[in-house]
Amino acid sequence: MDRQYLASVVLMALGLVTLACFLSRPTPTPSPTPSFSALEAQRTVDAMAALRRDLLFPEHLRKEGAARTGDEFDVTQYFTVLQHLSMEEGYVLDYVYHMDDLGGLPVLYARKAEEPFYRTESEYLEAIKRGAAGDYLKHIRVDDSPEGFFQFIVLHIMGGQFYLYWHTNYNDARIICTREALEALLSQPNMFGQDLPGNVRRAARRLDVTPVVEMGPDKVTVRVVIFTHWGGFIRRSYTISRQFPHRILAEEEKTLVPYDCGVKF
Repeated sequence: MDRQYLASVVLMALGLVTLACFLSRPTPTPSPTPSFSALEAQRTVDAMAALRRDLLFPEHLRKEGAARTGDEFDVTQYFTVLQHLSMEEGYVLDYVYHMDDLGGLPVLYARKAEEPFYRTESEYLEAIKRGAAGDYLKHIRVDDSPEGFFQFIVLHIMGGQFYLYWHTNYNDARIICTREALEALLSQPNMFGQDLPGNVRRAARRLDVTPVVEMGPDKVTVRVVIFTHWGGFIRRSYTISRQFPHRILAEEEKTLVPYDCGVKF
């Protein structure tokens, strides 16, 4: 057999083996970004909660068709805490108040900056028809950092947790990022003066509550642990489009430690 031909056959065989090894390797998955700090994440969550901790419920909102006066809580304060987020140029974050027979809650939206704020929900609905207002998350820009996508989810979970009335108080999801924050939660009575059961505390102490942010080329995954009095400790996972406009593409949750306070509004 010709030596040159034999050499070419051997090289071809080696090439096929190399290609097969490459193709058989598992596709690498995005890894948690090491620079992301759970401590800073907890500080963000705590600062967001502090913004509306001492708010008094405005009596003029306690009726259907409630009209804002403009003196209520200003949601643009969120950006003093969520410094990795910003509004799309030309848009402003705002809200109207919805009240019905089951309770009341703020409805966040983005409006064009040249538009006056909408006093009532009906004014807001008319603005939607005109294309002057809409879903606020579609107009939130992330600075393409792990902290930014975490803050995007913080805004999504916590942004509407103020001026809650009656049944809407079920929306009490509390993000826990550190062991210290977990211990503080477990060592104090809940909002109804009840201690968490011992089996719940023991199981919760075995949890890893560290938030995770995985940055892929097109998508970002954010995983957080939340606590609610009507469900317990739950891991929520969000898949977000990395490019603007950022959309939540998928949302999953898994109960880690079940708990229900037994209170019904």
